[in-house]
Amino acid sequence: MAAGRTPQQLVLVAALMAVVGAGGAEPSKTDSNYRLPQAIVPEHYDLRVYTHLGDDRGFIFYGTVAIRLLCVEDADNITLHSKNLTLAEERIVLRELEPAGNGARSEDPVVGIKSVEYAKDDSDFVVLRTGVPLRKGSRYEVTVPFESNLTTGLIGYYRSSYLDKGSKQKVWLSVTQFEPTYARQAFPCFDEPAMKATFAISLAHEQRYTALSNMPVNRTSSLEESMPGWVLDEFDTTVPMSTYLVAYSVNDFAYREAPAAGPDDVTFRIWARRDAIDQVEYAADVGPRVTRFYEDYFHQKFPLPKIDMIAIPDFASGAMENWGLITYRETALLYHPSVSTASSKHRVASVIAHELAHQWFGNLVTMRWWTDLWLNEGFATYVASLGVDFLHPEWHSLEEESVSNALDIFKFDALLSSHPVSVAIGHPNQISQIFDAISYEKGSVVIRMMHLFLDEETFRDGVSRYLRRHAYGNAEQDNLWEALTEEAHANGVLPDTISVKKVMDSWTLQTGYPIVTVTRNYDANTAEVTQTRFVSSGAAGDRNVTQYCWWIPLTYTTAKSVDFNDTLPKGWMECEGERAAAVGPAKVLEDLPDAEHWVIFNLQLAGLYKVQYDRTNYRLIVRQLNGPQYDRIAPLNRAQLIDDAMDLAWTGQQNYGVAFAMMNYLRQERDYIPWKSALTNLNNINRLLKRTPLYGVFQSYVQYIVEPIYEHLRVFSADRPATDRLDAIKQLNLIASWACRFEVGDCVNRSVELFARWMNESSPDVTNPVPLNLRPVVYCNAIRHGNESQWGFLWRRYLQSNVGSEKIMIIGALACTRDIRLVERFLHWSINGTSGVRKQDATILFSSVSRSDAGFAVAKTFFLERITDIYNYLSPDTSRLSRYIKPLAEQMSSSDELRELGELIEKNATAFEKATQGVKQALETAQTNNRWTKTNLDKIGRLLPMVASRAATDQVLNFFEGA
Repeated sequence: MAAGRTPQQLVLVAALMAVVGAGGAEPSKTDSNYRLPQAIVPEHYDLRVYTHLGDDRGFIFYGTVAIRLLCVEDADNITLHSKNLTLAEERIVLRELEPAGNGARSEDPVVGIKSVEYAKDDSDFVVLRTGVPLRKGSRYEVTVPFESNLTTGLIGYYRSSYLDKGSKQKVWLSVTQFEPTYARQAFPCFDEPAMKATFAISLAHEQRYTALSNMPVNRTSSLEESMPGWVLDEFDTTVPMSTYLVAYSVNDFAYREAPAAGPDDVTFRIWARRDAIDQVEYAADVGPRVTRFYEDYFHQKFPLPKIDMIAIPDFASGAMENWGLITYRETALLYHPSVSTASSKHRVASVIAHELAHQWFGNLVTMRWWTDLWLNEGFATYVASLGVDFLHPEWHSLEEESVSNALDIFKFDALLSSHPVSVAIGHPNQISQIFDAISYEKGSVVIRMMHLFLDEETFRDGVSRYLRRHAYGNAEQDNLWEALTEEAHANGVLPDTISVKKVMDSWTLQTGYPIVTVTRNYDANTAEVTQTRFVSSGAAGDRNVTQYCWWIPLTYTTAKSVDFNDTLPKGWMECEGERAAAVGPAKVLEDLPDAEHWVIFNLQLAGLYKVQYDRTNYRLIVRQLNGPQYDRIAPLNRAQLIDDAMDLAWTGQQNYGVAFAMMNYLRQERDYIPWKSALTNLNNINRLLKRTPLYGVFQSYVQYIVEPIYEHLRVFSADRPATDRLDAIKQLNLIASWACRFEVGDCVNRSVELFARWMNESSPDVTNPVPLNLRPVVYCNAIRHGNESQWGFLWRRYLQSNVGSEKIMIIGALACTRDIRLVERFLHWSINGTSGVRKQDATILFSSVSRSDAGFAVAKTFFLERITDIYNYLSPDTSRLSRYIKPLAEQMSSSDELRELGELIEKNATAFEKATQGVKQALETAQTNNRWTKTNLDKIGRLLPMVASRAATDQVLNFFEGA
């Protein structure tokens, strides 16, 4: 038994070892056994696929693939990927097309295949062993017939369906989802991103359907003689691209074509089921506009003749950037102006902008291996925020998105179980696990940081240089750093001694982020600045904390000369040589103001770091915030100050008195971003106090700070001024949600009244008196305070709804019920394919229930009892099990709950083998909650009565400082 560990900790260690063992190699190790040999590379695929959608042959597909190959090293086999495919081995043919050098072509170009072997491990290799050696420099063509079932698994080549409103009949369609490693489930191929080739795709199908692929249809021919009623669509040959970007679909959808702005414009078509074609107009407007923005931004025209964007009823992720045929969930592409909320509209704009950014960053230039997935996703996430700001400057969304990403990452990346942005991939089942907040949000945040310290011109020109240099090829992050460094040195933005690589490697190759401690010397008007890794477990002396340091761009302003817009670094915290493996050296800043004026670092959250100040500087900041000129501090930095103070208090590195003294000022705050920061942090406390005797006084405190902004916004007032500002609409929703949850003012009564009026409408699916952007709040609170009558009414609206975003909103609202029987039934419906809840939405339903007032205990029991059923229902993409365990773990804090969680994971280690990263994060989250309750519960118990009773700011501050 390990010394110093509690029984609960031992259970968690055992659980972690079990699930990591089941999941194969650790993410930090690269296993070459799962990588294709490099002796043979593909140049071109001729792919023909026949698709049967429920006819007399059922749901199957079959076809042939002919791959032109170049032999770059002598070899005695061809190794391909193939999974869940039946190969007609006796019909596999290998021909020599072009002998090496000037060698004579053999009389018989057919090369004998000695054997076909399937790897016994899970590498998905099929090895074609040849009778004679394959010679370096020669070209060959291998033709492989294949067949498989068209399943409903949401990966590979699969089938989806919808109910036609007119005929009331189920209609089937087929579609692909190949990222990251699922092309091998549709046709034998070299399924690695660096194995780029061109593709000539042909799709055979019943004539009543339409076929789509990456390129336009070149010609359509009848198959009437051999297959009556069938046609064959042959598509133009693609540009060189990776297998994961190949796409095709057979469907009966309708489309709308966007009007061209000029003769050189790309043909833009938006496809959807015919009942939803009235929801594509917004996508048809913003798609072409943001494409033109990127063409200008990247100095590179879109290289294909067309872009099709298609809304799929059943789709596992939000969207997929397939080159020329972008696939979406309905919620991410379709928008109905009288049904979809402003937040839904923002999501559609954001996802479209993200996927179109990929057409350059990911498709034109592709990561060499999944280690650099973040280059695709982080860059697309950041550039999408620029694209949305271009589309809708009236939304003021850029700041909100920056803060939202940073807040997410400050929480997620503070876990010791987080991972670097650029993460080595060993076992293939680890790839899907890194499509997470680190690759997307942290990738976006560090690229924004780089953009701000390089300046606009250097950033754009460096990115354009990178895209030109590596077009139609593959690259690694070092290639991007090289191009940006060349621009930065040419422009004089960085001194010759500093490279972008030197700076950015410290952010992408290490886990976590720093906390910068600023200690002022008020006599000398200087400050000493130090850094260390910030972790939510508060393990200050742990080597996992002290071994890290970062190149940090320091920005700051003072009360004497306020300028929060200057985000170019005033200096750098360096991290070189031996110090790169230890805490970085202290940096001394001079010419700071006197003891009457505050200093604030990290302007506009330009860097991914937290800041801790000395007591005097905190007092100056707290007084500024709680005074009439609180807005001298910029909104992003007001949000940052709250988030930093709350996180430092969470870990025990600072007293909660500082944070609550700051938040006293919220009673006069009118901007959205600081409220988002404050309520995000208070929600972390809320979920741990919810089941304790302290919850009543916490409710009183929330009522105290929320009441003024609720009254100011006049949430339910009919004469409230209309606004186009997205942040204002999001603020209205956020404040209304908290006001209703904590019973501030008339929020609950107004919600219940509005919902009752809706229930009394004779045609509730046509007429809805509930204000559009308040519907999530009103529905939830009417259900929370209602009974089965309200729940049944809203469930019927769910079944009748034709708008995907509305259906998701209703799922969230139905989860608000306090009726345990309804909660239990709703959870069971989530894994019943005939209930009306789509498989893709099962995790959303579970997460919503588990976070509701009455849902946690029921959701936990459901997960414990039905984990095998959930695993089978989610298969084959069981990485989504982490979306079940995380919302449960974030609410667990007692020793008994930790033991229960550990035993669950250990007992079901095999089920979690594709979700090891999420499991580790869930375990650490529960442990951190446990430590917080032991450390802070009593302190919060003494503080909350004071702040809830309107104690003065200085009183609160003094109470915890002991001053």
